[in-house]
Amino acid sequence: MDAAIGGQSEQDEDSSADAGITVVMYPDYREANPYQRALRDSLDERGIDVQFASRHRYVPLLGSVVECGNPDVLHVHWLSSFTVTDSSLISALLGVRTVFELLLLRLFGIDVVWTVHNRFDHEKKSPRVELVTRHLVARLVDRMTVHCDAARAVLLEAYRLPDRFRDRITVIPHGHFRDVYSNEASRETARQRFGLGDETVFLYFGRIRRYKNVPELLSTFSQLDGEAKLLVVGKPWDETVAETVRDPDDPRIETRFEFVEEDEIQWYMNAVDAVVLPYEAVLTSGAAILAMSFGRPVIGPDIGCLGELLNYGGISYDPDAPNGLDRALRTALVSDLSERGDRCADFVERLTWDGPARRLRRLYD
Repeated sequence: MDAAIGGQSEQDEDSSADAGITVVMYPDYREANPYQRALRDSLDERGIDVQFASRHRYVPLLGSVVECGNPDVLHVHWLSSFTVTDSSLISALLGVRTVFELLLLRLFGIDVVWTVHNRFDHEKKSPRVELVTRHLVARLVDRMTVHCDAARAVLLEAYRLPDRFRDRITVIPHGHFRDVYSNEASRETARQRFGLGDETVFLYFGRIRRYKNVPELLSTFSQLDGEAKLLVVGKPWDETVAETVRDPDDPRIETRFEFVEEDEIQWYMNAVDAVVLPYEAVLTSGAAILAMSFGRPVIGPDIGCLGELLNYGGISYDPDAPNGLDRALRTALVSDLSERGDRCADFVERLTWDGPARRLRRLYD
């Protein structure tokens, strides 16, 4: 991560800054995820015309290109959203469609960049088919981008790519969210809002999904002694997931099954001492960047980009080690979490969106 950030120097300045470039991003997740919005705004400042395509049911990639008038670059995000379903057969057909579309885009001279946010679909709906699709897509796109060095190594192994593909995978760090969300609530006011006292307060924040291991967090936290509280805030993926975390036995655990509006996020982040993300698998974690943007230390497994981020004020654990999460929570209880939070804030301040925009501009060129 340090190498990636340190590389954002004057030598990264655009070599053809006055040449107009049109980029289409697909799919469009701006409403639910500020990542694309922040990236678009920063690219716009560098003279890149970023457009977002509508959903095209039958030919999503070709439809995006036609809709936006033959752009210079098609920038693909979240591949599984249009290639994976619960049916392996349908997923295979969608994979064939995607490969066919990419071959036509190459024929038409449209460059394709793929930002790999996740190693595979989190719900593991059609894992074998998805592996084949991603293996082929990785060979057909012009460039792939990831958010850290660890992710590049993970993809080479996961997608069974030869080492020569390393140069086709560019590391472009994830920008912070400090300028995205309101951050005016004081710790005292936020704690009063939720009826919190002086106890150490942990927060799980985000969509509650199977791979995020929230039931294990509840079970592990219940074994802790001392003055502590756990808030679990987010919408469950489905009712089955909701049942695994509903009505915990420990009165120190409070669950709030709700979608939190952007201007409300500050209340939760400023009320707690640390954010716990006990994922069993992760490549990139926007939730960790969010917590660190509010100066909150993160507790999580040493996996992918999350593991790299935890070097800067966080508390990491080996997800394969017995009682790894338990030891991490106990470490947090005896740590100066305020000092750790300050280190997180100092680090995140370096993750401006100018760096990712500059690197993408060079990649598009």
